[in-house]
Formats: sequence, C-alpha cells, structure tokens
Amino acid sequence: MRIHSGNGPHEEMDRRAIVCFDQALEDVGLTAEPLRQVLHDYFAWATTTTMSRYHESVDDVPEGLSIPRWSWDGLQR
Repeated sequence: MRIHSGNGPHEEMDRRAIVCFDQALEDVGLTAEPLRQVLHDYFAWATTTTMSRYHESVDDVPEGLSIPRWSWDGLQR
C-alpha cells in the first residue's frame, strides 16, 4: 500500500491504467468469461479504492494493514 500512497489524487491515471489492464488481458488471450470480468473487476476495484485510499501521504497508511481478499464472487468481507 505504501508504494501506491502519497502521490496525490490521480483519477485520470487510474482510468487509463484500467484500460491498459483490459487491453493486456486481451493481448494475452484472457478473454473468456467469467475470468476476464473477475480480473477486470478486481483491478478496477483495487485501483480506484484500495490503492488510492491514502493519496496524501504514505504516513497515513496504518501499520499492519492487510489487503482485502477477492474471489470469484468479488470482495470478501
């Protein structure tokens, strides 16, 4: 999380990263559903929520923070 934190808000870059990720899935032939959709959903979720949560400072990231689990059914709570 710290690697992705402290870079300020970057919504346009996030959108572009998702488009690039989707294109990479297509480029390597990962187009079968539901795999493609699950991978897209995870990457889009992680990019726009979890990884952009602490955009002001790396010092805002709590110690011992864990990344939530994702499954075929989406975010696991």
